Amino acid sequence: MLTKAIFAVVLFVLSLAAHAEVTSETFCFSSGGAKSVNFEMRTYYDSSSKFSSGFVKYQTAKQPIPLVLANSAGETIDKNAPDQESTTWIEVFNGQVTGEYEMVTQGTGVSSMAYTSKKINPKIGFLLNTGAMAQGGCKW
Repeated sequence: MLTKAIFAVVLFVLSLAAHAEVTSETFCFSSGGAKSVNFEMRTYYDSSSKFSSGFVKYQTAKQPIPLVLANSAGETIDKNAPDQESTTWIEVFNGQVTGEYEMVTQGTGVSSMAYTSKKINPKIGFLLNTGAMAQGGCKW
């Protein structure tokens, strides 16, 4: 079921590519520590239709988890620097909202990434893992 949903989203995004420019970003995140949790986040955005989607795939998971953009807000911190953007993505697993990802970026840099599970409330912080970035996704 999840695979079909992701496939449908990918087909939709690809069909938009023929009509508009769809941009994609890939991020690799790690929690750090002895038992580091690693995940890849991919986001897609179509500027003409304002459509956004994405997914996360944990290193140990077989299937990616779809994301829905809940909020995106930009803020000018310094007129000589890129705007800071905060985005909130809702995680949907087996038809249920299971968590939330909050990412803060400025230009091409990621200032912070946090995940909050709907079952376990504490936020878990992640760091951008540029060493895992590779052609075609994250390599752990």
